[in-house]
Amino acid sequence: FYRAILREYFWATYLLYSRLLAINKPFHIKTRLLVLSANFPGMLKHLFSVLAASCLIHEAQGRLQFAGHRGGMSGHNTFVPEHSKAAYALGASNGVNYIEPDVISSGDGVLFVMHGNELGRTSDVSEKPAFADRKTTKIIDDGDGSSKATVTGWFSEDFTWEEISTLRLRSTLYDGDGPLDGIYSFMTFEEMMAYVETLSGMVGADAPFGVYPETKLSNYFASIGLPLEEKFMDAIANAGYCGYEEGGTICKGELGDKSLGPILLQSFCPESLRTLRTMTDLPTVSLINGGSTGELKLSTDKEKVNPDMVAEIATYADILSLPTSFPSAFFADATEAGKDAGMSIHAWYVDDDPELYTFLTDLGVDATFTNNMAYSHGAADMIDFLQDSGRLSGQDSPEETNSKSGDGAMSSLVLPVAIFAVVAMAGVTVWSHRRQNRQEKFSALEEDEIDEEDVRLSWNPNDVKF
Repeated sequence: FYRAILREYFWATYLLYSRLLAINKPFHIKTRLLVLSANFPGMLKHLFSVLAASCLIHEAQGRLQFAGHRGGMSGHNTFVPEHSKAAYALGASNGVNYIEPDVISSGDGVLFVMHGNELGRTSDVSEKPAFADRKTTKIIDDGDGSSKATVTGWFSEDFTWEEISTLRLRSTLYDGDGPLDGIYSFMTFEEMMAYVETLSGMVGADAPFGVYPETKLSNYFASIGLPLEEKFMDAIANAGYCGYEEGGTICKGELGDKSLGPILLQSFCPESLRTLRTMTDLPTVSLINGGSTGELKLSTDKEKVNPDMVAEIATYADILSLPTSFPSAFFADATEAGKDAGMSIHAWYVDDDPELYTFLTDLGVDATFTNNMAYSHGAADMIDFLQDSGRLSGQDSPEETNSKSGDGAMSSLVLPVAIFAVVAMAGVTVWSHRRQNRQEKFSALEEDEIDEEDVRLSWNPNDVKF
């Protein structure tokens, strides 16, 4: 529990100082105070999330493994550009078991990592005059043929890899003005796997990080003459995750480099998984869509799971990955049916709902995607803490167990809450005092203390060690 509190505190501190790290000259104490006061609400949010989790997590059995969704500290909930080196490194430093990349193709057949083939959402392509005429509208298959969407933007298949490599990533949260926007470029699938191997050594992980790649929009790319699977497997084999017997055509996991972490091959598309099954014996994961389209892959009436339909999925997948957006009862039935068919169960995804961690753990779900690895690791630590301290007893009734967990968690909160209260009071005092005249204080700073020319991201992200 205390590790979770400290982890969130340092993560919040990283958020506060991300801008200040970029300032080239020594900065004045008044500048520090102003930035702290302006960002204090964000710090409160991160700390309160862990405090809330400690009070709400109750009975659970086992421990989930976590796959960093688009890195594990990216997507819609942070300033970090998704599928960037920063996202992967932050997810790794917060304890992911797997790093999850989406794999798509450029127009000249180079596989690279990004969620979806529309580049405007996650890069600065809209700011490049040379590419203005590439903007268009297309109908995109969602990957498993269940639905299609009309999308306007700039699409990977209309660019060469050389052109894509000139673009820079940006956060989807700040509308082009994120603190790490413009630093990181797209990575090829090969570069991403090599970087994951490097991260395992950088953060001192107990075991190498696994890779959990998805053939993204595989139906769509096949329809335009850019099938993913062959090049996908070539990259995985070249990275050492599997190997071929002499004269063999199946890339076998047992012949791979044992120093690497595990790898799981996922897709929403059954055809893609069936194709991969003809190329390798590495584990495959069938992703199920959320909503009614996903329910219809498991049920004829969206009410009761059909075991025969689940058994069909087991013919081409070793793992069934279910969306947490499913109704609880339907999710539980699908989990049971998947296990009966011989598959392991994964889920996508979790953020900061403490009850969801308990629900997945109790069902025996083995792993889940997360967009907030700092919170997820803290939640898993809290479940372990309650179990190890005897507050989760299988002999107690649910009501008794919940009461014990709540009382124990609250008693363990006394010291950290007291410390947090002192820090909060000091921060609020600074924030309140500075709020009315913040603009005047900035304008009063001497020119040699801070100026616009010096507020730039001048550090080399490749030198940063997490």
